[in-house]
Amino acid sequence: MTVHDLRDVLREHGDGPSPANPARHEEIAARIRRIRLRRRVLGGGGVVAVAAAVALGASFLTRPLSGPAEPRRESAAEATAAPKELAGLLPEQFTASDGTKYRRIAITSIKRTGPTKVSVTFPVSGKPLDVGAVCAGPDSSAPRISVGNTPLMAHFAGCSRRMQLKPLQLPPATNGKLTLTFDTTTSGRACLVRNGKCVPQKFTRGAWSLAVYEWTPPVRPAEPPPLKALPEQAGKARLVETKTGVWPKDGSATFKVRGKVGFDTLCTGDLAGRLWFSFMANGHPAGGSGSCGVWEGGAFPSAVSEFSYPTNKTTTVKVTWKLLGTTTNRPVRWSVGLYQK
Repeated sequence: MTVHDLRDVLREHGDGPSPANPARHEEIAARIRRIRLRRRVLGGGGVVAVAAAVALGASFLTRPLSGPAEPRRESAAEATAAPKELAGLLPEQFTASDGTKYRRIAITSIKRTGPTKVSVTFPVSGKPLDVGAVCAGPDSSAPRISVGNTPLMAHFAGCSRRMQLKPLQLPPATNGKLTLTFDTTTSGRACLVRNGKCVPQKFTRGAWSLAVYEWTPPVRPAEPPPLKALPEQAGKARLVETKTGVWPKDGSATFKVRGKVGFDTLCTGDLAGRLWFSFMANGHPAGGSGSCGVWEGGAFPSAVSEFSYPTNKTTTVKVTWKLLGTTTNRPVRWSVGLYQK
């Protein structure tokens, strides 16, 4: 995890009004976890994702003291213009691998120079909406998305020329038309702490092309691809039990555990990255929620959630699932592995 990754998390969550979201702390931890660090397994109790972020010792980004700038409204010509290096990467129409048809209803951009905040207005038909983004870097930040003063939980995982799609979860009172604001404004400084001293990190600004898509759910539930097997080993721990299911039909998995244990997850399906897990221990929240792992090739993206429980009695751990955004007829296949030394 780099300081840029941590800065994205702090910037996304450290300013602006807090939304009415009781799971906000879990979601912040999950945003850090989505970096999918390969890390030491079962080296002590507690979830290590947040600890890893604290250990980096990065300073905070700040907002300008003069107050927030008004977003610039783009002309019709500007709203359809993307940086040359990103032209064509957000198609007007496409079909996802599960058969879902997407149609672009708005497009805008934030360039390497000039305004860092833009707004786009589009009609709302009632169909599910996603926000798509591509980026030409290097870039130190990803756009924050808001409707008026309400920030939306749609976060892009850094700068990439590969299109990222995030669900657009709208406020309940949306009617007719909607205006979204994209904001990459940064100020202040960031640093890595080395030997007790701050080593400044330079801001870099990339070019972003951004689009809003509406999609039509498949007529019948799509079949998620088969799951790969979880690794037999994770560090010095071995896989002792695996449970699988298909969301939304299967919404949880239960394990009986003692001592130090770890859990890792794997999901398939076009919406796999939107499926989030959380833990309950003997009926009480146990922390450590996050997004499900997606394995598309290369080394397995291990991100074990670690816990320490009494060794003289059994603890019941329940892993529950929820999916962000609309999911009509787009199920996700999941797997949870229990690791223990």
